[in-house]
Amino acid sequence: MRAILIYSKRGGACFVPHVALSAIFSRSALRADLKLTMTQGFSPRAKISFAPELPAGVVALNEPVEIYFDDAQILPENLQKVFNAALPAGFAINRIYFPDTNLSLGKLCYQAVYLIRSSSISPEDLRRLLLEFYADEILRLEIENDWLRLLIKNPAKNGIGLFVKKLISENLLQGWQNINIVRESIGNFHGEFVVNENGSVSID
Repeated sequence: MRAILIYSKRGGACFVPHVALSAIFSRSALRADLKLTMTQGFSPRAKISFAPELPAGVVALNEPVEIYFDDAQILPENLQKVFNAALPAGFAINRIYFPDTNLSLGKLCYQAVYLIRSSSISPEDLRRLLLEFYADEILRLEIENDWLRLLIKNPAKNGIGLFVKKLISENLLQGWQNINIVRESIGNFHGEFVVNENGSVSID
């Protein structure tokens, strides 16, 4: 059974590095008595894949993780409940999809939405810097109160960490402590935006 679990990581969980996520979800599945499908070969591991990675410290609200289950007895409606009971603090499964497409998770994660603000850069200047850095990769960029909402394509290539590193290298930021970033969603799993064929964005 292939499932895409949409999870959030908040609080201290946002500091868990990307490389540790597979172990966290594998061990949580074991605690929940869920049998995972394993890869073949000399070093079998659970068949789990994640969205393009986030830098440590970035809060995530709707992150997909693709997991294959061997347990045919598990009822889909129970999966969210049993997994949430086994996950560590700060992690939570928001909802679950059972995709009817053969596309990999990487190909499904073709766009992302970020919320960004800085204690040392004004929203207007931050907007200008984002436009200069990402250029045509930006699909929408709006100022909402003190936050910017950035809709960007190709999140695997256009990592938000690259933008922050550039600001630090140019002494526009002292460090990550001067910027707040939330990945609101990646892919189109939350069903709030759709990129049309002409490149415009509409609400679904």
